[in-house]
Amino acid sequence: MIEYAPGMRTVIRDEEWMVKKIETNSLGNKALYCVGISLLVKDKDAIFLTDLENIQIVNPAEVKLIPDHSPRYKRSLLYLESQWRQQIPTDTNIHIGYKAAMDPMIRI
Repeated sequence: MIEYAPGMRTVIRDEEWMVKKIETNSLGNKALYCVGISLLVKDKDAIFLTDLENIQIVNPAEVKLIPDHSPRYKRSLLYLESQWRQQIPTDTNIHIGYKAAMDPMIRI
């Protein structure tokens, strides 16, 4: 039996997904809560049952890196900044967002 873990990348229905959460149902099978990675399903949430789907695990050792030939690595920097901006602040500081400055944490 395959052990699934959060953060694992999989190929399900010919699209790439990242596992966010795993639950075991009443029949003892696993339900994978995933978010889409490939272009067609980017940022879409889905739940897959391991007993009904053909799930292929992406081996990180087989991933091929491609060089960034853009001037001053613009494409790589843009990707890294977009990933960084999607992170939710978890500190107690006030953060400036789009058209607003707010304190995202409620202090009790």
